[in-house]
Formats: sequence, C-alpha cells, structure tokens
Amino acid sequence: MLGTVMLGGGKEIKSLLKSEKVSPVALVVMLIVLFLLRAMIVQFAYNSVAPKLIGNWSSVSDKDRKFDSLTFNEALLFTILISFLFI
Repeated sequence: MLGTVMLGGGKEIKSLLKSEKVSPVALVVMLIVLFLLRAMIVQFAYNSVAPKLIGNWSSVSDKDRKFDSLTFNEALLFTILISFLFI
C-alpha cells in the first residue's frame, strides 16, 4: 500500500534500499559528498554575488562596505542551516 501512495523519488529510494545493489555505506558517502558539493556552490555563489549587492546599497557608507568572503566552513554551516529550515 505504501509503495502505491508514494510519488516522485521516494519510490526509487525505497527500491534502492531494498535491492542488494547499493550498500547503506555507499548511500551515506554519496549523501555526504553531495552535501559538501552544495556547500561549495553556496560559498562560490555568495562570494560572487555579495560584493556586488553590498556595493550597490546606497544607504551604506564607504567605511561599511567592507566585504569578508565566506570560508568553506561558514558555507557548510549556512548550507546546513538552510537545509534544516527549508528542506
């Protein structure tokens, strides 16, 4: 009954977990790699877009326009925050 109600990727994940083809360790490693890739994309996107956004704010004085780039650890924490809030 549960298999007929599920739509989208849920069926595929359930069938992958039932099959002997994919081990749980490989699945966890794949999820960690994808999560780290998401953090790298967040880091790149923030460091590319934020200086332009900060520079375009007319109400911000010149001394406050100092931009600090996002480190990988900060990008990883931001990705974790967003994933817990919105996903």
